[in-house]
Amino acid sequence: MPKQLSLEDVVDFLDQRQLRATYGAVAEVVGRPATFLMTGIPRGPRYSWIVNQKTLLPTGYAAEECHPALTKKSFVLKTGEELRTWMARQRGGERA
Repeated sequence: MPKQLSLEDVVDFLDQRQLRATYGAVAEVVGRPATFLMTGIPRGPRYSWIVNQKTLLPTGYAAEECHPALTKKSFVLKTGEELRTWMARQRGGERA
């Protein structure tokens, strides 16, 4: 079974690599419901890498709350499995 990651682990990873992932993908990896994933988290560039599956943008964020590089890459991780696999590959095979 894959190691349970924290929201901060995933956000650190996405922010360092400037890559977006959907709320659903992140929620699956951290073991929390997507609906409540960002509850209590302040809006800002660091968390703007987590996006809505339809719009591919963070829900409810003003432009100035988004990371300037948010849409530079078109690729978006859309499933938990895709996110886990990508993280493991980027970490050189370490289980994510």
